[in-house]
Amino acid sequence: MRQRYVEEIEHEVIAMMRRADFKRTLDGSETSMDRSAYLLLKWLEKDGPAAIGAIAEAFQLDHSTISRQIAALEGKGWVQRTPSPEDARSSVIGVTESGAAAVALARDKRAAAYDRLLEDWTEEELETFSGLLTRLNRSIDAYKRGKHPGIKSGK
Repeated sequence: MRQRYVEEIEHEVIAMMRRADFKRTLDGSETSMDRSAYLLLKWLEKDGPAAIGAIAEAFQLDHSTISRQIAALEGKGWVQRTPSPEDARSSVIGVTESGAAAVALARDKRAAAYDRLLEDWTEEELETFSGLLTRLNRSIDAYKRGKHPGIKSGK
């Protein structure tokens, strides 16, 4: 029975990933930024200015990948580099006012789209799904970092 559920979850997560990254919102309007920009800006807003190495580690991506993504955000004026308070030879990346406004707009559009998608869900269903989805994401993160129990047990 467990294997059947695991296979269903795998299938549904893949389907969700394909469908959930809206190129357009449900009303047909363009989304205001791509997923990588959105995730980076949200992370920088939450965690504050950070060095590229710290961002790369947090996202588990190569330094060069994050550098390219940050360069694109700089080109749009959404982030800026400032000297590191700890070491003036290095810099930290922080969100600009226009970056904060852009991510707020994107967050509002995405939240409105999901609100419409989930309008027939009960509060209890939303709470349950939110908790389980958070748990799944934490398990994936732990697995990628080599700290998940399934790695040690050989599963």
